[in-house]
Amino acid sequence: MLSPFTHHLNTNYVPSDGEIAAIREVVRKGEEALNDIDQETREIERRMEELRRDLRALAERREAQEREVDEHKALLSPIKRIDVDILISIFIAALENQVHPYYRRISAHHPVVIISHVCQRWRTVALSTKLLWHHLHIQIPSYPYSSNFRDTWKGKVAKLVEMTQIWISRSDDCHLSVEITEQNHIQPGLESGAFVSECTDFRELVDVLFSSSSRWKDLELWLFFPRAQFPDFPTTRLLVVPPQPTPALTNVKLNYNVDESEQESPLSQHLIASPNIFSAPTLRSLEIGPQVLTHGIKRMPVVWSNLEHLVFDGYPADSLHPFDAVEALALLKECTNLVTCYFSLERDVIIPASHAPITLRKLRELVILPNTSHLPKGFAQSLILPSLRKLEVDTGYGECTPRERHESGLFEFCERFGSTLEDVSFCYKALTQAALHCCLQRLPNVTSLGLISWNRIKIVGNGRVAASLNRDTFIHLTPQFNAAGTAITQLPLCSRIAVFQFQADRGELAEDAFTDFIVARRREIHEDPSEGDRKVTRLRKVDCGYYSFQTTDPREALRNRGVDMEAFSLTNWYCFH
Repeated sequence: MLSPFTHHLNTNYVPSDGEIAAIREVVRKGEEALNDIDQETREIERRMEELRRDLRALAERREAQEREVDEHKALLSPIKRIDVDILISIFIAALENQVHPYYRRISAHHPVVIISHVCQRWRTVALSTKLLWHHLHIQIPSYPYSSNFRDTWKGKVAKLVEMTQIWISRSDDCHLSVEITEQNHIQPGLESGAFVSECTDFRELVDVLFSSSSRWKDLELWLFFPRAQFPDFPTTRLLVVPPQPTPALTNVKLNYNVDESEQESPLSQHLIASPNIFSAPTLRSLEIGPQVLTHGIKRMPVVWSNLEHLVFDGYPADSLHPFDAVEALALLKECTNLVTCYFSLERDVIIPASHAPITLRKLRELVILPNTSHLPKGFAQSLILPSLRKLEVDTGYGECTPRERHESGLFEFCERFGSTLEDVSFCYKALTQAALHCCLQRLPNVTSLGLISWNRIKIVGNGRVAASLNRDTFIHLTPQFNAAGTAITQLPLCSRIAVFQFQADRGELAEDAFTDFIVARRREIHEDPSEGDRKVTRLRKVDCGYYSFQTTDPREALRNRGVDMEAFSLTNWYCFH
């Protein structure tokens, strides 16, 4: 707006009487211009509102059109054309691959619940597929530590009862896989212990499980029984299930603790003295933890000759009847059809020379944990194992004196069964260097070798030096070549190793010799077929057992020496140089 008074604006100028009329005229014209602008603005806003309505209408039309297109695309989705049997297989595979316990437990987050809420078709398939509901993983909510949490805990248990009933109902007549675990234990003096023991909802949960026992195929218990304070604790009933008219029980894992004198545990006595569900002739696999029985495992009413898989972690540490090799042999004598076996030996005993050999024709895998760190002499001589392919001898705790070959029960195993063994792992610290060499000499067909050292044992030399993974060890495991590197001039021990695993104390490993061992074992040699037994299997995997290398970066060292790293795995190591 043009004004002759512009230069007076924002000053202290006082207009004359004649100028006042002129200024008022300027103001009037300015207000008329403002009115014109406001009117034009209102018109534009009106048109903009019409455009916004048009845009909203277009957006709604587009959304409806897009929804219609998507719905028609959904009709073409391949998943809708998948046969129901294939869909069921996918659902079952999804559940089987879900290994994390949190997602296996019965809850609203269980994969089968999520699957059943995707769409109507999936829900119909899921609810009608009883195999999806046959696994009952019951995780008992954390017991309340005070009265403030009782109502919350009781509500969780009531919900768990409801969902367990749903699972059992939807599984129809399927065999059930039952896994029951606790998130915490009832501790002595716990304020809410009596409340938990007498809770009707908790008892109803156990009753619901108990009522389905005729369909149990797999049973796994990870529980603590506070019988000393609460003799009638609800979960106790799970161990006194009577024999079933038509048993289905095939696999059992028992891991629990009883807070009373281990020598007089009524639960332990029941397991070994009374007919119960474990007497099922269908039972094929039995795993028993170290706090379950105080003695007399063989007295359990198990049809031992039907077992194919046995794991026994021995008796409690304070038991008056340690589980030893003599009792192990007596048990194995009953288990004539075992295929795999693991047990813990709690003391070293002498096996009578007159002990008649026990034949286990089907046994392929044997894992032994001698808590004294040594296998007793004569143990191997008491066994006939024509099918044995895997032997693992772990070690226990405490002091260990290295043994020479003539003193070692481990050497006897290698000597007696070495020709058939393919997978061998043992603690080399229980041997002298010479005895370790003798053991390796007797493993010509082993394809997987583990040499393990545990820091949970204390070596007491008594003038002897324990074996180590020194240069001498690796020299004997490393093939020697001619000057051109094209032919093997000397075969190594254990020439068929494809997998090598070790665990060693820090600084114990001869790192350069270890590198030479891998370089030589990774070399590809085109052998003359006529050489036959002179062939060396190419190494494909080395597990370093989280060893801390002091002077070498093993991967870099192998690459610098031109080792072919394709299809080769070097795992679990650290570098600190």
